[in-house]
Amino acid sequence: MIFNRTISPEFKAPASVEITKPESRLLTNGIPFYLLKSGESPVVRIEFIFKAGAYYETEAGLALFTSKILREGTKSYTSSELEEKIAFYGGFLEITQGMDRVIVAVYILSKHLANSLPILIELITKPAFPEKEFLNLKNITKQNLKINLQKTSYLASSTFKETLFGKAHPYGRILSEDAIEDITLDKISHYYSNYFNSENCTILICGSGNEDFYEILNNSFGNLSWGKTTATSITTTTSPQTGRKNIEKEINVQASVRLGRLMFPLQHPDYFKANLLIEILGGYFGSRLMKNIREDKGLTYGISARLVDMENAGYLVIGTDVKKEFAEETIKEIHKEINLLKEELVEETELTTVKNYLLGSFLNSLTTPFALGDKFKTIYFNNMDYSFYTNYLESIKTITAIELQQTAQKYFDESVFTEVVVG
Repeated sequence: MIFNRTISPEFKAPASVEITKPESRLLTNGIPFYLLKSGESPVVRIEFIFKAGAYYETEAGLALFTSKILREGTKSYTSSELEEKIAFYGGFLEITQGMDRVIVAVYILSKHLANSLPILIELITKPAFPEKEFLNLKNITKQNLKINLQKTSYLASSTFKETLFGKAHPYGRILSEDAIEDITLDKISHYYSNYFNSENCTILICGSGNEDFYEILNNSFGNLSWGKTTATSITTTTSPQTGRKNIEKEINVQASVRLGRLMFPLQHPDYFKANLLIEILGGYFGSRLMKNIREDKGLTYGISARLVDMENAGYLVIGTDVKKEFAEETIKEIHKEINLLKEELVEETELTTVKNYLLGSFLNSLTTPFALGDKFKTIYFNNMDYSFYTNYLESIKTITAIELQQTAQKYFDESVFTEVVVG
């Protein structure tokens, strides 16, 4: 059979998609345990997930420093000993701190999971909070901050979030040198006790193996109870500032532009339409912003628009870096593309292309057990079920150009947009 390589293959949208779901049980002490068995490689990722991200901070930096200092030693092991013991079993440790969650994860061969758990128990339940390492962390964080504050992209992104949510909101709070200086071991210890405890923990294992993972986990963690979560007053009222905010950096030849507005979390009824609309605007390499500002005018190497999802909020951000003298023209062209989506219907060819791209991207995101675990975490921590993905796929197929135009008219009112230009 001879293929005509000048013609792209026909795209066929899947009629339905089966997503591997985790088994769920409770450990003896009540900790929710989820097991997502998938794949053929005998490797697992075990995650201890705490709702302890920046959203729960009473002051900037608490979640960051608490998550960082966990790997700096325990009552029994130094930081190097912790790493060496996990590496001995062919694993590695990863601690990530986000806006909503902190995840302590280990990637390891499934047959060595039981051997690594005593080390993880030490790390999670008996951190030492060593003062010397804490002071080193503060110094390193200060130095990194000083470097970042010279970067227009860092300043633009952090200032954009502060301007969008307000300085008092945990999503808008910026880490400063004064905030770093104010962090103490006592504050970290209190934050740890309040959020990194058995009442606030979910365990997720993704991967493959013949072992009884529930029994292994229950034998190690099922009888443990540590810490206690108490209610904390969190400022959740947003106070967005609209219009332009300029930060001059005279020595820079480059300017960083951030533009957007508050939107909504995943549960919102307009989420799927807004997601598709923003994909057309600037979500992929062939998007309108890329074609206009990169390809046609050559003002930037890249520009993107995305809908940022968090558990308690969501926002649209359009971002790019350009030469200073092109900043105004770039912003003008961004608004031009935004207004076109409000004024004109998206042509069927473009709409089909973007829909196919999204469908393909979604299917590609289901190819590994770890990716399936990430899909599960998204719905679990947003109090949703797998119908979210079914509805997402169906919406991609059925959303019309008229619905997209109505969505643009509803949410692309430029009077509520926030703009930040640094450079």
